[in-house]
Amino acid sequence: MSMQRCPICGSTVPANPRYPRCLCVDCASRATAPDGRPLRFHNIAASGGFQAFYADTGAPYPGHDCRVDGIACRADEA
Repeated sequence: MSMQRCPICGSTVPANPRYPRCLCVDCASRATAPDGRPLRFHNIAASGGFQAFYADTGAPYPGHDCRVDGIACRADEA
């Protein structure tokens, strides 16, 4: 199996040609909105589509921009 590195922590993750800079599960779990509120991301359906929610309330988060350990990131479907 081909591997690539998480751009935040450097751990190895399975290679994903569509998302060559995808994060590991641990780093993705630390994603926050720019205001510091924790976020969670989901596909809308098995066929794709992107949804983001505030983890503390479950309210929809209206965007893709997030931060992980202070580093600007962009979440997308996978």
